[in-house]
Amino acid sequence: MIQTTIDHRAMTALARMTRKTMRRGRNGPVRVLAWFAVLLEGYLTAIYLRAGVGGWHVNALLGGIMLACILGEDRVNGAIGLRRTPPDSREVNTAFQEKESCYICRAQSGERWWLYSQVAAAVETKDYFALLLDRKQGQVFDKRGLTWGTMEELRELIRKKTGLKIQHVR
Repeated sequence: MIQTTIDHRAMTALARMTRKTMRRGRNGPVRVLAWFAVLLEGYLTAIYLRAGVGGWHVNALLGGIMLACILGEDRVNGAIGLRRTPPDSREVNTAFQEKESCYICRAQSGERWWLYSQVAAAVETKDYFALLLDRKQGQVFDKRGLTWGTMEELRELIRKKTGLKIQHVR
């Protein structure tokens, strides 16, 4: 069993794991274009400063805004996800069934059964573990909330039940 408090930190971790796995191919070209814009704005700012031409402020501001968007993407997506999570669904106890074909998430709002076969990706970070169902839906679990067994036993159970390799994300 794992007890998890769904907070901004957990949702940011879930957003990062989703971006780096399920949305990888779709999100990559946009991030490359954004980094190109940051570099171009930085280059133009340097040229304007060197030439003593005014207007460099605009380029520096645009580059800074784009950089903030790139670096804050997971935090923003996590905040949006947290806002969409009802307050009575933010304390979750999850039981992973070894003999059944599903796992159970219990919150104040109710109980939800999920089939292991629905899981599209299993992802792990230093502090969190996540089961992603698609690009927009997944569950995040705080490793510190593990109250049954060890993390290695949970990894093995997930590998066995889903048939998926657990991906590690920084």
